[in-house]
Amino acid sequence: MGTSKDNLIEKIDKLEKQLKIAESHTYVYDTNQISVSDGELYIWYGDDNKYITIDVNSIYNDLPFIVEQVCKEHKKQSKDTLDRIKNSLNEIQ
Repeated sequence: MGTSKDNLIEKIDKLEKQLKIAESHTYVYDTNQISVSDGELYIWYGDDNKYITIDVNSIYNDLPFIVEQVCKEHKKQSKDTLDRIKNSLNEIQ
């Protein structure tokens, strides 16, 4: 059985690993602005004007995959929403 100090060191190590993972991941819920300049695409997000810069040539090659996947997800989510609406209406009747 470890000492309190050992437990704290173990917790610190675990938290440092979690922080490292969190720092490498950005979730963008809502974009504020999109623009292009000098071969770069800029996508602004969040309340504090953070932005992502993407090389236009790079993203151009990825566009077919991006569009396909976004359309699939949108269709799936729309169907789920429509199904929930139908279920709610059936419960009312």
